[in-house]
Amino acid sequence: MTPIFNDTRLQQQFEKDGFVVIPFLNEAEANKLSSFFYELHNNVPENFYSTTFNASPEFKGRINEETNNVFGSKIDGLLTGIKKLGSSFLCKAPGAGGKMPVHQDWTVVDESKFCSVTIWIPLVDTNEKNGAIRVLCGSHKFTDTLRAPTLPSEYAALQDEIWNEMELLPMKAGEAFIFNHALLHASSVNTTDKERLAITYGVIPTEARLMLYHLNENKKLEKYLMPDDMFQRYHNIGQRPEFGERVEEFAYEVKPMSSLKLHSLINKEIRSRKMKPLFKDAEVQKFFDAEGYAKVPVLNSEEVQLLLDYYKGLQLKDEAGFGFHISMDVKDKTLVPKILEKIYEVALPKVSAHFENAKPFVGSFVIKEPNPMGVVPVHQDWSFVEDEEQHCSVTCWVPLVDTNLDNGALGVVRGSHNFFRSHRPSPSPQVPSPISEHMFTIFPYLKLVEMKAGEALIFDNRTFHGSPPNSSDSPRIAFGIGFTQNDAQLCHFYLKPDGNKNKILKYKIDSSFFFKYENPGLAKMYDKGELIEGYDMVEELPFVLPKFTADELVDLIKENGNEFNVPMCEKLAKLFSYNMDGSKKEEAQNKLEEVKQVIEEPNEPYVWVDDRSFFQKYTPLNVVREIKKRLQSN
Repeated sequence: MTPIFNDTRLQQQFEKDGFVVIPFLNEAEANKLSSFFYELHNNVPENFYSTTFNASPEFKGRINEETNNVFGSKIDGLLTGIKKLGSSFLCKAPGAGGKMPVHQDWTVVDESKFCSVTIWIPLVDTNEKNGAIRVLCGSHKFTDTLRAPTLPSEYAALQDEIWNEMELLPMKAGEAFIFNHALLHASSVNTTDKERLAITYGVIPTEARLMLYHLNENKKLEKYLMPDDMFQRYHNIGQRPEFGERVEEFAYEVKPMSSLKLHSLINKEIRSRKMKPLFKDAEVQKFFDAEGYAKVPVLNSEEVQLLLDYYKGLQLKDEAGFGFHISMDVKDKTLVPKILEKIYEVALPKVSAHFENAKPFVGSFVIKEPNPMGVVPVHQDWSFVEDEEQHCSVTCWVPLVDTNLDNGALGVVRGSHNFFRSHRPSPSPQVPSPISEHMFTIFPYLKLVEMKAGEALIFDNRTFHGSPPNSSDSPRIAFGIGFTQNDAQLCHFYLKPDGNKNKILKYKIDSSFFFKYENPGLAKMYDKGELIEGYDMVEELPFVLPKFTADELVDLIKENGNEFNVPMCEKLAKLFSYNMDGSKKEEAQNKLEEVKQVIEEPNEPYVWVDDRSFFQKYTPLNVVREIKKRLQSN
């Protein structure tokens, strides 16, 4: 983007936030402009009024001349390489008609190279009562969708959701709110007994050419190159401009944004601002922030063998019988701290060398036994920290054998750590998950991360992850260590055991919690209506899950660079004795009809039976059904 500020710091803030607020006019200058407005308007218009509504070029010319006399030189000192587009007054009268809904301003420059800017200056102090500006920080970066008076907004159905996420900007008279036209902004009604008066001034970079888009009666978008005095002359808003040069006409559709995508964009923006770094290597941190995982080397072959030998000496059994088990869940709880101590002794110095600011809080062996039907469904891990906007919890997963498609390499969905902001409480399977109805939809988009023994896959506990079956003849042995930033407060979130599933209990914990409590035990406690003991329950919170369709989720998954994993799906079909068309080999015709019914009802959610385990629900036919459906749509 072509810079416009003389001050590099302001330019950086403008590019990051989409706006800046700075001191601009003194009291005398603000009062002078305010008096000038009332000279021009004997009767103050009702509701929301802009002097751009006036069709008279002479009227607007007087405003431009007065504005330039008052603060034109200030703009020259503040900004560089710009064209001035003119000025207008904005008046929000008292009353219910003055609310300005959530919106963006028009696309009037090539936004791949430039930005168009408004300098908005209140001439009275503004606050929540008289309709101060509200903004959604960083929203100018969300999409590149074109905006015009005749185009619908992609955010039209999300007004309330955006409003609730916005920041109020109270301002003193004379301060300047300088914003990118792509920024989402709004203002509430004026509930006082005086007008909220402001003056605006538009600018664009010198090299930029003004343009305007118009959706015509044939639903084609017309592009006009416009003169620099466009805003002074274009008053028949919503109609084809009577001047300018039409240079292009093309088909264009504004796709409504889903609530899921909106909150993913907001979540990503918030975390980019607040999240404290974890890694020493800036490039690794950058990749982790974008993808939700990173792969780094940690153990040498001798250290790998040392932990393998120790694990084999434990002779741990798959006590639950799922074929996937972790040492933290063993019935003999005296073993848990001993195993953790050994893992820490061998691995912690090597893993910690990659972190700038991290502490471990839990660790365990993670074993996937040979089982050609043993899919680990896509899931997210618990929330382990109090504030996931500033801190993240991660799992450092280190295989002690090489991992690949054949023995069930771990897979991730890129960028999925930014999809939701909801807490992830215990226990499973009692806790409903936002992805529980869509696990079959997600699974074919797993990116398998093949690894050498001793490498580490460090993933955010929000990141969707899972794995295909271990079809080899040997266990896939690994260990995991949980980390978070040094100053993060460890917490555990537990579904309130009253059967309503609409509240969660927040407990302040330390790492000793995991020596006493694990998912199977917590699940039994929940079923008995029991609470966690020995730790402070500090808060009861509402538990509300985001709602979305499978197609909305797939769109978001693809937008984050994930692709349908054909080799993995072909492998699954072969293991489960299904053809890639969804039919079982020995009973192809009957199964084809069953699969066909699923395909013809793509938005029909899968109904999960609560008394089945996490793994029992993930049947081979369900996996292949979704593979078939997604192959048809790709």
